[in-house]
Amino acid sequence: MKVRTGIFDRFSSYVAWIRRWRGMPVSTWIEGAQLYQKGEFQKAAELYKQGLASHPESRAKINALLDISHCLFRLQQFDEAEMYLRQATSSFPDVREAYVRLVRLQLWLGYSSEALWTMRLCIQRIPVDPELVALFINAVVDSGAEEAAVQEAHSLLQRVHCDAGGFPGLEVARARLTLANSQCVQSRGELSKLAALDRGPFDAVVAYAEVLVGEGKLAYARHHLHRALTVAPEHPKVLRLLALSYLHEGALFEPEYAVQLAVRACQVTGWRGIHELYILAQAYIAQDDKAAALMAATRAKTIASRLIGGHPGVDKLERYLQSESTGSQM
Repeated sequence: MKVRTGIFDRFSSYVAWIRRWRGMPVSTWIEGAQLYQKGEFQKAAELYKQGLASHPESRAKINALLDISHCLFRLQQFDEAEMYLRQATSSFPDVREAYVRLVRLQLWLGYSSEALWTMRLCIQRIPVDPELVALFINAVVDSGAEEAAVQEAHSLLQRVHCDAGGFPGLEVARARLTLANSQCVQSRGELSKLAALDRGPFDAVVAYAEVLVGEGKLAYARHHLHRALTVAPEHPKVLRLLALSYLHEGALFEPEYAVQLAVRACQVTGWRGIHELYILAQAYIAQDDKAAALMAATRAKTIASRLIGGHPGVDKLERYLQSESTGSQM
């Protein structure tokens, strides 16, 4: 009976393929999609790669590129995932989802300047909508909120119209932009209200926690960060901010716990997260392990050297650690 069901399912998949793509099915992609649905990402990725090699001109190539990038993301093979997403945006410049996934991957790793350039390319080719504007704003804020980029963001905001409850992600991004630009009390209050909701937007909870860490309100910040962890237990920014909260001098200073959290943050980014490595280096310094701190800072510098704008703190931190290392050997 199982054999008969399997044959019927495969036949149905082939018929659906022909109807959708009006061409001969690529069997490896159909099998890959079935494994993808089951969460068998390594096997699915191999089948997608085979199909991409044997059918480079298939109409269904865009789906294969998006699926393989997700498989590789789940496997923490981020460089390869980014490569396939870049191929998707290059080969299929009108496909919105390819840009969205590429930007989300870049923001996940802390490559915010790259994400901003990806969004600039996207809005040249794709009609703007609230989600795209929110992604653009988040990239602007995370990359330092430079004046020209802030003006671009305000210009985009004027091109989209939705009520306050229509797309909470845009309201969170708008509040972050205003806070980054002027430290507006009203925007801080808006973030606070959104974060305090029972099922408030995840982005609002994390953004407000980041504000609280910056203000030194650590216990309150941790409350929100732990809320965020229940939703996304392996989100690198949440883990990184939580680690940072344990590096503030005072009663809540716990460098050992900060190291544990920062290591976990680095692990979920495949040791490619620029901000996570930077925080890990700082955590090791707080634990007085300068050799480990130098290794983390050096790895962060290697990544920063490939990024637009790099990372302003990494070079300074590495120089400090190298001078400390030289001084201890004298």
